[in-house]
Amino acid sequence: MIQVHCFGSLGAALPGTKKSPISLSLGKPTPLPTVLERLDIPKGLVQLVMVNHRAVSRETLIHPHDRVALFPREYPFFVDWKDYRRS
Repeated sequence: MIQVHCFGSLGAALPGTKKSPISLSLGKPTPLPTVLERLDIPKGLVQLVMVNHRAVSRETLIHPHDRVALFPREYPFFVDWKDYRRS
């Protein structure tokens, strides 16, 4: 099970009556694009993803028990995925 927190317009993009945070069942590590697909969130709407309070790349694997935060394009960031560097 993971928790996904959707900020800004991404909360409004959630289908139906889903509210943030969303609990999503994962049985094994799953690529971030697959998680976004399962949530019906177009990856083009997401500017930054943080897993367990750390910025991650677009191709990261999401593990069971992770906390995922999704930030939309309208949030001003000094860093986005293009500038991502592992520290």
